[in-house]
Amino acid sequence: MSGESPHEIRRRRMIDPGRIALFGILLFIAFWAGGCEIISPSFPGGFRRIPSKLEAWENRREGFMLIVVSAGDRTEGFLEWDAQGLYGRIVEAKSEGNARTFSLGDGGMNGVELNAVMRRGSIEVHYRPPVATGDGSAGERREVALVGTGLKSADGLRILTSRYEENQNSGQYLALRLQYLAAGRGSLARSLDEVLRRGKSPYQTASYRRSQQEEVVRPARAQGSITTLEYEEIEYPVFISDNFVSVATQRYLFNGGAHGAASTDFDVIERKTGRRLGLSDIFAGDEWRTGLSSLLKTELARQHGVQKGQVSGQDIKDSGRLASAEFENQRQTDLRTLGFFEPDIYPSEDVFLCESGIGFEYDRYQIAPWSMGEFILVLPWSEVEPYLNPSFLSSDMR
Repeated sequence: MSGESPHEIRRRRMIDPGRIALFGILLFIAFWAGGCEIISPSFPGGFRRIPSKLEAWENRREGFMLIVVSAGDRTEGFLEWDAQGLYGRIVEAKSEGNARTFSLGDGGMNGVELNAVMRRGSIEVHYRPPVATGDGSAGERREVALVGTGLKSADGLRILTSRYEENQNSGQYLALRLQYLAAGRGSLARSLDEVLRRGKSPYQTASYRRSQQEEVVRPARAQGSITTLEYEEIEYPVFISDNFVSVATQRYLFNGGAHGAASTDFDVIERKTGRRLGLSDIFAGDEWRTGLSSLLKTELARQHGVQKGQVSGQDIKDSGRLASAEFENQRQTDLRTLGFFEPDIYPSEDVFLCESGIGFEYDRYQIAPWSMGEFILVLPWSEVEPYLNPSFLSSDMR
């Protein structure tokens, strides 16, 4: 080798088998760590990454699960506390040190508040149920509390949030806020991309959404007219188990007028297969479409009772959700007297699984005026079981 020229020595080193093997190993590590992308992914230029955090706790004895996603000044999530008959999406969370206050905002649960104290690896939650007083107002019952521990099945899930803003001197304004659920790597990561984003990664979806909204405002730009367009697409889990993940996707579009257009979709993903469950996977035949109607109406009446301070958690544990004579009377109520469009309610086809049962979501304007908001109704497993697909029943539902 002593007679080799410097050029030959460099060439030999470049094709040395050991060096090639080492390069291959490093390339594989980069490929694996990047979620099967050789180039480290990131949001497109112009997007500002917002630090985000997903936290989840449970207490199985109380039928309690709390999932919270914090991203900048915004909080989304979902609460279930079966022993107290509470559930719903979180619309506000206030923090002060290790203390937090969560507010629910879905239809009949709107305004319910819980206080929490964060501990290392656990959460202590306090709730004071309302009670109707003699003058028709709502007082308060004795406070109840529980301790929840970290939800292990949430490990590996993460939230990616970003914002894009374009403000031109002409008065044209384009803003996007995007939040996507993702996993570190593996089959779940691919399943989330496939089911929630049609096979695109969060970063590819962000680029596509920006292009999509730019196409909307481009004609107005060409004409020089003033255009404001705000678009939000917010994903977060509402239920997580070893077998399933239920995901809410909230979309909001504002391009002028009194208010924007808002909607929510739900997807149920089976973690083992990576597929999205359809209605026929969950329910048998079509009987559920009529059979669940009276149960949903009764649950809507029960929500109304929680808001008015007529129902407590102890009532639920002692007599069950359907046993109260008051509930039975309200089941016969014409829902139009409570502000709804129709006298009865029928199952929504936008359903999701959760710890305590099956949830049904109704968008704004679907069953009630805009001012009453969206509604989520959860029917317990014991009530929906007669209508479930036998193959779904034979699996571990939760």
